[in-house]
Amino acid sequence: MIVFIVFCLLLAALVVNQSPYLPLLTTPLALGINLTLMAASLLAGYLKKIAAIYWHDGFATSGLLVWYGYWLPQFNADAPMFIFYPLYLALLSAVVSLALIQKSRYFDRESIDYLRNINKIIRFDISASIVFVLIGIIITRHYALYVMAMTFFIFRHAVNVCLEIIDQS
Repeated sequence: MIVFIVFCLLLAALVVNQSPYLPLLTTPLALGINLTLMAASLLAGYLKKIAAIYWHDGFATSGLLVWYGYWLPQFNADAPMFIFYPLYLALLSAVVSLALIQKSRYFDRESIDYLRNINKIIRFDISASIVFVLIGIIITRHYALYVMAMTFFIFRHAVNVCLEIIDQS
């Protein structure tokens, strides 16, 4: 999810510096483009046209931009969540990518079996976590809902991609 990490860091940097380009993300055109990219990513993933790692990245990145564009008019422009949520999500994605996804080719049989068991018992499958992210974007009264939903999505993404890499090996 390198594109997602880059966009999270870029968004946090733009907010910290109060960039004059930030209002462009709240325009109806930007929201429409990002919603279309979210839908296209989901459709490509559903139809299995691209690998999970790519459509997850597209969905998460466009979702981040939709979240910012949709939430900014309802909160102060200098609200700490617009700085710290993207930083948290970037850090979480980087750690999960480096610790799990990049190392999945080297998992031993016991670790692979454990990962498959985790995959079976996780309450949220990827489609449920996507719905949770969408609900987190829409409901602005619970400001921690989006970041919790993205946390579930990132962990679910890691499990799915690890298993996809293991199955290809």
